[in-house]
Amino acid sequence: MNKTINGFDETGIFKLYAYLSAYEDSGIGRHDGSTKKLLEKHPELSELEECFKLVKYHKAKCKEMKILDFKKLNNEVYLTCSKANLQLSLLAHLRNAIAHGSVVGHNGKVLVTDFHKDHPVDFTARGRVDFEIVEKFTEIINKIEL
Repeated sequence: MNKTINGFDETGIFKLYAYLSAYEDSGIGRHDGSTKKLLEKHPELSELEECFKLVKYHKAKCKEMKILDFKKLNNEVYLTCSKANLQLSLLAHLRNAIAHGSVVGHNGKVLVTDFHKDHPVDFTARGRVDFEIVEKFTEIINKIEL
């Protein structure tokens, strides 16, 4: 019988982490920060575009994220500015949040929190997304050979 970890079935959370890690390690996720160029190189990921549209993205400073109330967010993420676009950044931050144990499943939502690597009190991402959207990301990424 599978255990529940932070609101997720242990098999599901490890599988999601494995997919996101392989995606990031392959270099596909860092494809010069352009979703368009990523899709040109990997047309099999075209479904990601529709998934990305289900989430609202906000650029924010670390200090602004400290006062966010997760319960008020609905398919929204706040991310610090980075070299990659916000959509691709979401996948990287989701992987990091799982790695650091700061992603939590709650009432069908995924609460994502990622921290700055040199300043662990500063947030680089905070958000709340439907679990079905996160599962869809995994299904799409699983279609390509990493």
